[in-house]
Amino acid sequence: MLFLAEKRGQGQVLPPNTGDTCSNVTMLDSRPFSVLSTSVKSEIRKALAPDILAFAKATGISREDGFDLDKVRLDALQIPVNNKKNKLYIVHWGDMLFGVNGAIWIVEVNSHKGRNLIAPDEGRNRGRSFSGWGMQTLSSENGSYPELMFASKGYYAGGGAKADAQCVRKVGAFYKINTCPAGCDDNLNSR
Repeated sequence: MLFLAEKRGQGQVLPPNTGDTCSNVTMLDSRPFSVLSTSVKSEIRKALAPDILAFAKATGISREDGFDLDKVRLDALQIPVNNKKNKLYIVHWGDMLFGVNGAIWIVEVNSHKGRNLIAPDEGRNRGRSFSGWGMQTLSSENGSYPELMFASKGYYAGGGAKADAQCVRKVGAFYKINTCPAGCDDNLNSR
């Protein structure tokens, strides 16, 4: 597991990748949203409101059932970027509704607003999100925004549980699915 450094008022920040590709996975439910500053939490919630509401609608959850957007329990990891104006967060909604693989968003926050960086056509699930239980920063070769790997629970052909890797990188304004580095799946499943 990666160790996280805390910065006062900024939440917990993941250090750059220091190990084998796809073997140093950080559990997404291990970093509470509550440690972020009030302004950052507010911008993230505003940016994700349409996506969270899309999940609620698709699963038949309504306000009459007690659904409250402001009480959705989120987790968040700040990812270092080489950009002084923006901060990057991996936001995770690990509700039991999703099973092991929770909803994952990549959110950029600056002094004006937050925005979901997952391309509208890339989110495989409702609500422009990826899914999984863990992540690792792979590289920062794409300028100021790192390539990321999300780990999710999957199954081997013929049976048996395994971890699946999904790698993404920023192309233009959004993060899009990318080919994972060689050995990624093997390293992920050998940990």
